[in-house]
Amino acid sequence: MTQRPVFFIVATVFTITLLVLVVGLYSMTGNMSSRMTESAKTLKSLQDSVAILEADIGTLKEQAPGLGEYMTIFQLHMGKLWYAGGASNWGLADYELGELTETMEAAEALHAIKNKVNTAAVLQSVRETQLASLQQSLQTKNRSRFQFAYEQTLATCNSCHRSVGYGFIHITKPLGPPVMNQSWNLVQ
Repeated sequence: MTQRPVFFIVATVFTITLLVLVVGLYSMTGNMSSRMTESAKTLKSLQDSVAILEADIGTLKEQAPGLGEYMTIFQLHMGKLWYAGGASNWGLADYELGELTETMEAAEALHAIKNKVNTAAVLQSVRETQLASLQQSLQTKNRSRFQFAYEQTLATCNSCHRSVGYGFIHITKPLGPPVMNQSWNLVQ
């Protein structure tokens, strides 16, 4: 008889333990299921947000200016730079060179490839060499040095145009002011 109560106690403890484990497992499964549902909702929300952002990026890319538009802006600033330097208006020339540099950096960000030529790398090189040379000429306030650096920059631009198959685009020193409503002389 002593075996029976021991067996009964062990069986009862085992049953209670098993019941506690089953209840705990069921409770954990419910929590896990609830957490998985929350995670799935969060993941879906993130995926939807990414899809919206990708669509917005696509729209912005379509609206962004292309390389040709930036090249036209380069011409404007190069023309204004020429007239400012020719008038020894070094402050205006420096400003136009800054605008040209800013525009060139924006064009680099396009990462355009033209006839297998990486235009971003070419523009960066022009910025770091030719525009740097122009900047040095402005700092010396020497018109002949400025004119030489300007002509070298134009030659580099035209060389690039030829290398990408657009040799028909040949930029020269401006024959007339790029805008008619600006004074090139230093106003005091």
